[in-house]
Amino acid sequence: MSLPSNTQDDILQDIKEMGFTSSSELYLLSKDFVDRPEVLGSLLKNDFGLNPIKSNLLRGVLMKMVSATEQGEQISSNGITAETRNGTSEKVSAKNGENKVSEQHPRGEDGTIQNGFIKTNSAVSLDAINRGSTINGQQTELNGTSEKANTPLFKSVIVNQKAKRRHTSTTNQHNYGLPSNYKTLHPTLAKDLEEFLDFMIMPSASVQESPIRKATATVYIRHAKLFLGWYINDIGLEQGHAPFTVNDIFPDKNATSAQPIIDFILWLRRTRHISDSYEANMLRGLTKLLKYRYRHESTADPSYGEKSFGDIPVVRELRKLHRDANRRQIVSPRSSEEDRKWLDWDEYLDVVRLLKEDLEKEIQCYEEKATTRSRSKRSNIGDSDCPGAANFTPLQRKVATKFQAYLILSFFSCVPDRQRTFRELEIDRSFLRDSKMNCWTIKHGPDDYKTGKTYGDRPPLVLAQELTPAIDDFLERWRPCLQPIGNHFFVQPRTGKAFTQDTVYSLVARSCFKHTGKKTNPHLLRDMIVTHVRGSDASEKELEALALYMGHSIAMQRNSYDRRSMEQKVAPAVELLRNVNARGSFK
Repeated sequence: MSLPSNTQDDILQDIKEMGFTSSSELYLLSKDFVDRPEVLGSLLKNDFGLNPIKSNLLRGVLMKMVSATEQGEQISSNGITAETRNGTSEKVSAKNGENKVSEQHPRGEDGTIQNGFIKTNSAVSLDAINRGSTINGQQTELNGTSEKANTPLFKSVIVNQKAKRRHTSTTNQHNYGLPSNYKTLHPTLAKDLEEFLDFMIMPSASVQESPIRKATATVYIRHAKLFLGWYINDIGLEQGHAPFTVNDIFPDKNATSAQPIIDFILWLRRTRHISDSYEANMLRGLTKLLKYRYRHESTADPSYGEKSFGDIPVVRELRKLHRDANRRQIVSPRSSEEDRKWLDWDEYLDVVRLLKEDLEKEIQCYEEKATTRSRSKRSNIGDSDCPGAANFTPLQRKVATKFQAYLILSFFSCVPDRQRTFRELEIDRSFLRDSKMNCWTIKHGPDDYKTGKTYGDRPPLVLAQELTPAIDDFLERWRPCLQPIGNHFFVQPRTGKAFTQDTVYSLVARSCFKHTGKKTNPHLLRDMIVTHVRGSDASEKELEALALYMGHSIAMQRNSYDRRSMEQKVAPAVELLRNVNARGSFK
């Protein structure tokens, strides 16, 4: 028995919005649940936001797909079988970029999903979602162009081999931090972590250092959980053990109390192959943990020129290790393969342009369908066309999702800032419309960005005027389709909540990979624009202004963000000497 065409279309759209780009990715997700399909159904419902009916339908389709794939069935090299609206099955072939019906077959009781998407008694060609059909090892795209079927999948491209080794290590080496139920297993340790967080972010009369931002404190909490989980496993602490606290790990303030942390760092080097940069960051977080531990024992007074906690030997020991890791990271090679994620700035701008073209096509498709259904007096789209409606069609949500991807990559091109800037944008607070300039601006106070303590209130970050109509249209017409919770400009399609760090990373990386084959990450965009500008004829005044605009020093711009090779950096000097010598004895 076949599913109704509208149900099949809904499932097709849901899979698109879930972010899958190939049948291989769907197969890898599903194959581990063959013996427990109900768990897959729960995952589709809870993690991907599908309603119970859709999650059960998709679960059934995926289970049949896995079964058929493992039995070795393949899609015919002469075409794929697609079910038509009139109840027959047609074999679709492609020649010269066109689809045509070659022959017809009676309808079968096989649960086929239409439009050449899934035929449940054969292997799935999910690429048919975006590219049409898979024919003779090539995929025919909807726009008539084609690309080879062996194009690497997003998840198959590894930019950091060390990270790959970490994730293919044993379970104990991979999941070594505190378990998710640590509050139940180790309540005294959980209390320590809560107090540690307050110690970092709350002002106090006796505190030796100023409070830090919660975003930074959360990173240090994560470092502490990793260390504490490793330590518990290392000493073999069993459930039901006597109450266990941070004081038990560091019993006194002597330098020898740093040994558990040293052992942890050595373990990370040996089994996790961590970079010098990661080691420095980890030591910074664990140094903060030691300051919390000895907060009542230190009598240092920074207001009189003393270094905070300078009278605690174990803190001094960890600071020494941190300085050493910092020195090593300056000269150590990068752990990732830069050629797999680096784009020239012009290439990135091309990605933004292609996203815009794709979005315009989706909006045009939506408007044509809306017009057609309006004429036929169907209310599927029209009834939910107005902002604020409770239910929106999958096509509307698809447009809204693509609109967000286009806008956030466009924002990065105008203001190459840290990704936090964009995921925390709040309408009418940090994201304001300037009617005089006819553009949207981002306004940051000291607490809104990483280096706010150093630079204070930030000058307005101005988005291009060309984006103003698109932003206005998104706010008025498309953002409501995502049913946002709160006032954040960008929201997650499935939950309506603000973007997370992973959301922004995925949007940028997948968009760049789709159009260039490079897994560019959001923070790398800052390096890309600085490298591009410093390789141009920009003056020192302009470079200094750019550094201030991006919220860092000119020294940071030169030493950390400029990724030109040494040959590229000295090329102007070579040219200068050549010109000087051309006027001298070398004529």
